[in-house]
Amino acid sequence: MPFFIGVDLGTTATKTGIFDEEGKLLAVARVPSNIIYGENGSVIQKSEEMLQSVLDTVREVVAKSGVKPEDVAALALDGQMAGIMGVGKDGEAVTPYDSWLDFRAAPYAQKMKEEAEELIIKRSGMSPSINHGPKILWWKYEQPEVYKKICKFTVPACWVAQKLCGLSGEETFMDYTYLHFSCFCDLEKKVWDDELLGIFEVEKAKMPRIVNPWDVVGKLQKEWAQQMGLPSGVPVVAGCGDQAANSLGAGVVEVGTAFDVAGTASCFSLFVDGYFPDVRYKTLLFPRSVLDGYYYPMAYINGGGMDLEWAREELFREFSRHDNAFSLITEKVEKVATHPSGVVFIPHLRGRNCPTQPYLRGVFAGFSWEHKREHLFRAILEGIAFEYAFYLKVIRELIPDLVFNEVRVIGGGAKSAFWNRIKASILGIPYLTLDRGEFAIWGAALCAAFGVGVFADLPAKAKASVRVVNVFHPDEKLHRIYKKYLPYYLETLETMNGVFEKFKEFFI
Repeated sequence: MPFFIGVDLGTTATKTGIFDEEGKLLAVARVPSNIIYGENGSVIQKSEEMLQSVLDTVREVVAKSGVKPEDVAALALDGQMAGIMGVGKDGEAVTPYDSWLDFRAAPYAQKMKEEAEELIIKRSGMSPSINHGPKILWWKYEQPEVYKKICKFTVPACWVAQKLCGLSGEETFMDYTYLHFSCFCDLEKKVWDDELLGIFEVEKAKMPRIVNPWDVVGKLQKEWAQQMGLPSGVPVVAGCGDQAANSLGAGVVEVGTAFDVAGTASCFSLFVDGYFPDVRYKTLLFPRSVLDGYYYPMAYINGGGMDLEWAREELFREFSRHDNAFSLITEKVEKVATHPSGVVFIPHLRGRNCPTQPYLRGVFAGFSWEHKREHLFRAILEGIAFEYAFYLKVIRELIPDLVFNEVRVIGGGAKSAFWNRIKASILGIPYLTLDRGEFAIWGAALCAAFGVGVFADLPAKAKASVRVVNVFHPDEKLHRIYKKYLPYYLETLETMNGVFEKFKEFFI
């Protein structure tokens, strides 16, 4: 029986799993990420540490699973999507990973918006944000000597795969699920866009070759194979972005299914079969699905899950070291904050990405002496869901005839029945939890297995590999109340964005 390895180069950790062809997870390993915060607002990860995390976790899962190394048929990686890194001619990293949490490129995002925002949205699928395009310009103008050494730009998961295969700088690649973050592509055609590159004077030669998520990009080289406990020559498949992997791993393969990743970056998306760029609101990204010809329009809260971590540490410190801290906190919140209390929370503690409002910060509005910490925590849960409600409003305007049947939720937040009920009631759509975890690594493993021809029907395999466990229906009375709250949330958000923009020198 063949086995497949999926690796997720996530924000908080690298996770790796080994699966059989039916999707059973035989072993999993995790290494925390070393996120380096600089005094100048930089947020980076060292490329060599990311590579080492993959070597270590693959070695661990092979050993723990008991699988014969020669029975591993392929491996693939998924990873963080909005950050970027530079690769030299020799295939080595020239820069660290410039994280999606790093806001140094904010002025260049503004420059791109001012010069060609509408064209970028129409061609590439999203407005300039703290993503590849502005980051590339930051390297070009703020670090010109480093920029000269860069042969190609790519993303961490693709670079690690490149290293494992011994590819040169000219062979640097990026699969098409990352392209919308580039600001320099024609997304429908899956090519680099000469006009956009020309406007911002970025050399086309610095852009990587574009591949399919299931393409075999090379074979595992002996040096790395030995460190991973595998034979050399194992096929390495291109893989995809982490949200594309999550979506595929959760069986989101039917039009009209919505998807909530309740993780570090709180993401809300919908599976559709057409390209409808959001020119009006400039909020939704329009990524390509792993499944060619399909898209999953999405938006995300930059560090939404980190808002909850902050609240745990600062508001409920007595629970901070408990493994089930979130559950203990929500139990208290349910008892004390039994209904919406008039407090709204703006969840953008490190700036808003969708749309690009980099100087916006977190706000509690409407609280008084009568409110307790439980009301504030409930407001955080609601604030993230209100942001989703805005995304849903935009999607419905773009695709008015589409019927939304369900929201599949994954990530750490999916474990909270209380939060699932709040989200269902704010959005007015049933929330579904699923019978498996580690969706990203399974999505990557699906790409690996499909890439080497183990099965022929990728969407059917993805759908069959996951089962619905619980359904949380909207509370209709609560839904009516929350519909009145949404304009309050949106107006507070826009008002505060104006305030923070005016005094942005305090938040750079």
